[in-house]
Amino acid sequence: MTMAMAKHPLIPVFFLLATPSFFFTYYPSPAHAASELVEGICHKSQNYSFCIQALESDPKTPAAKDYMGLAEISLNLGISNATDTRSYVTDMYENSRTDPKKKPTLKACISAYDGAVVSFRSAFGELKEDVLTANYDAKVAGDGAVSCEDQLASGGVKDSSISTRNQFTLYFSNIADVITTLLLK
Repeated sequence: MTMAMAKHPLIPVFFLLATPSFFFTYYPSPAHAASELVEGICHKSQNYSFCIQALESDPKTPAAKDYMGLAEISLNLGISNATDTRSYVTDMYENSRTDPKKKPTLKACISAYDGAVVSFRSAFGELKEDVLTANYDAKVAGDGAVSCEDQLASGGVKDSSISTRNQFTLYFSNIADVITTLLLK
């Protein structure tokens, strides 16, 4: 035993405790790697904070190893959002208390969201075989939200809950577009 060790008996204990933390510090966990991917994607998106919150809301995100995994997650989120929005507008349309003057506008939004759901689903289905087409469909999915918002404006219907959902659909479309564009490189 050296003189330094004899004088400081905690030095060997320190090295035993510090050595494992050294390895954990320099070898990023899969969750850390996924987090870096998510941040890189979200910096390229239209709304960074929405993107972070959306992708991190999925429990599969920390295990995502690459852009393909995150593309699947983002498209599933887009499918879920567009399907939920279509159901929400359909419920309004079918509600007997809804002003009959609003019904044509709501029906147009339902149709627009039929297209958005189909586009998100098509993008998901094409992801592994034809990324370019998946990228196109991810972009086109946002057209349903734009069409619905245009219908609301032209029909004189002001409904912030639908407009907010339209904005979310556009964000999901954008996130999927960003990720599929990265897959093309």
